[in-house]
Amino acid sequence: MERRAPRPSSPKWPGGDARRSIALGLPSPLAPAYNPSFLDLSSTEGRVKRIKAIYPGSFDPPTNGHLDLIERGSKIFDELVVAILRNPEKDPLFSVADRRKMLEAMTSGLDNVSVDTFAGLTVDYALRVEARAILRGIRAISDYEYELQMALMNRKLQPGLETVFMMPAEKYSYISSRLVREVAQLGGSIECLVPDLVERKLREKMDVALKFENGEQPAGKTRSEGKSKSRKKKA
Repeated sequence: MERRAPRPSSPKWPGGDARRSIALGLPSPLAPAYNPSFLDLSSTEGRVKRIKAIYPGSFDPPTNGHLDLIERGSKIFDELVVAILRNPEKDPLFSVADRRKMLEAMTSGLDNVSVDTFAGLTVDYALRVEARAILRGIRAISDYEYELQMALMNRKLQPGLETVFMMPAEKYSYISSRLVREVAQLGGSIECLVPDLVERKLREKMDVALKFENGEQPAGKTRSEGKSKSRKKKA
């Protein structure tokens, strides 16, 4: 019986047969590591569009609901600016400077979040800081009706600016700055409604207001000075 000569085998390379690699469209084992340019983030970093958003509001005072949206928004956008509206027509509980300090302390652990102040139209401010989106929170149907109206007007004024609505966490869905102020003014507990820093600041505000209501004089003034001023007011 005639014995056939063995077929020449293809060269073996680490990882398998070279012909099999070619048939499957894989890189040759002898070729350098496959590293296409579109996977090299360093070469495309300059061309990637970073999405910057603003989160506008009065934040008087900042609440846990605000902080919840800021933290979640920071995971969606490359950069998030918490923008405090300066409205001279309102009589706020906290000054703009106080609110800014509180928000900066609350967001100190979020590297892509900054705090700023602005006046005028939100769309104009968004253009100045080159933001492409406005972040807004919706707690209830009543919020949606108002926010929808504002979003449509903003789109009319600046079509390239998008509004992104986010629902708060369920445990914060009822919290608003107005309710927090009212509860604090009536002596109720706001422990779970605002961060610890804001709670301390609110208590300080309420203590000062209570002293004035009880007729106590600010530090540095005598009782006679207080009485003389009260007589002048009555006269």
